[in-house]
Amino acid sequence: MYKILVVDDEPDFRDTLRGRLSDEGHTVRVASNEGQALDAVIQEPFDFALIDVRLHEGGEEDESGSSLAMAFRALDPKVHVILLTRYVRAKQIVRAIRYLGVEQFVEKTPDVVKQVLEIIAETRDRPGICDEPREPQLKNFGDESRLSLSLVARQHLAIRSRGYHVCSRRSGRALVLDVERYARRTEVARQDWNNLRLQVEQIGRDLWRDVFGEQPEAKETYLTARASSQLLSLQFETPREYVCLPMEFMYSDAPQEYLVLQHPLARFVCEATPKREAISPRVLALTKELRVLIIASNTTSKTLPPIDGADAEAQELSSYLKGQDRIPVDVKLIATEQATYERVRAELKAQNYDVVHYAGHGSYEADSPEESSLYFWAEADKQGGIVPMRATEVRLLLGQSGVRLVYLSSCYGTASGGKVALLDDDFLGLADAVAQAGVPSVVGYRWPVSDDGARRLALAFYKSLLDQGRPEVALWHARCELSIDRNDTTWLSPILIHQV
Repeated sequence: MYKILVVDDEPDFRDTLRGRLSDEGHTVRVASNEGQALDAVIQEPFDFALIDVRLHEGGEEDESGSSLAMAFRALDPKVHVILLTRYVRAKQIVRAIRYLGVEQFVEKTPDVVKQVLEIIAETRDRPGICDEPREPQLKNFGDESRLSLSLVARQHLAIRSRGYHVCSRRSGRALVLDVERYARRTEVARQDWNNLRLQVEQIGRDLWRDVFGEQPEAKETYLTARASSQLLSLQFETPREYVCLPMEFMYSDAPQEYLVLQHPLARFVCEATPKREAISPRVLALTKELRVLIIASNTTSKTLPPIDGADAEAQELSSYLKGQDRIPVDVKLIATEQATYERVRAELKAQNYDVVHYAGHGSYEADSPEESSLYFWAEADKQGGIVPMRATEVRLLLGQSGVRLVYLSSCYGTASGGKVALLDDDFLGLADAVAQAGVPSVVGYRWPVSDDGARRLALAFYKSLLDQGRPEVALWHARCELSIDRNDTTWLSPILIHQV
């Protein structure tokens, strides 16, 4: 028999469930609100939690049951959550099952107890249900872990693993890492397309040696976390100028493979402070509607070749987001003919989007990184010449917005300068400007990519993002999908800055 917690604001319904389930031999506790429920689950473990979707009867705006289900799953991933509802089509039901790990939902009808007992019977032989007592697992988030490494040259590594595998330690020796040399080697590799993969792999092997091979504590923690977790995410915490360090090239010795194809990988920029919450399963589960702005900008000039794939990428992405049924998405598409400098500037300034996706030209100015730019036509219908939107203005516009994710599908979107550049410039490039604006997640390319590769990567990214709710996992899935063809190196180019 099992321990069951019933959470419902209706006393009669709550007491009926307690009585009927107790008659079947189960141990039942009840709670009328979130506070009582959380106190109960902290004090003792439960096998099942039956939670009313709307604990405050606030209509479709009442997200209390979904929020409580998420809290339960964080406190004890082994508890099986069943939502109780009179609203079978409620959006909370769909999202709770997709993003929060809810097992089932039961409609509040006269046979509700029968439905619950049937679910319990079906679940009897599943992992995580047993008659032996177990302690609440306050630091266990399923089978996932995140390994964070703080990289600063000539300092000891701070190594932290949290989630399923919990560990915190420091390396015994200082990190020896020549950031500027790695940046130069990466630029040389970019200019030699015939030997690109060979050079990138060698850079990756050297990075692995410097960060893991020469730091036994880091390698030991990594191997233990990898063996303990079904999904291990890697996070490199670094100063701003380390964005130019090609961590995405890192190539492990066993197995001999790029880390970005083995794990979700993201950057954490120490000097950037996010102003809003990053996209996550919680955000997608509780948001009324995800607001997405897609901008295509196929600008051409003597120095900017045409990129017809920009409009194709934007249109396909817009069609997918409008047609999917995972969560409500409000999509605004600005095609090249309407994407004038003033129109885009006004849109970013006036609206409050969650996601901004830009498909078009981007430049990186090595001599003055804050002059790195996105490009737009001065007038509608591709008239009036080309106007740059510099990193300084991007920072200003996004700093006043509520954007959670910026996707720069452009050349050099995440190209970045070194520490010396900060002596004369405020920003080290476009991605740095976006991060400094307080946007928690930025995706961009280190160097030029193919039109088809950019289109396929973006579509794969957003499909996974709506499925999983996590930008780092979404980019990982997209990389793996594109890496089937290793000759198109689009999968190697993206960098994700993810401030969580």
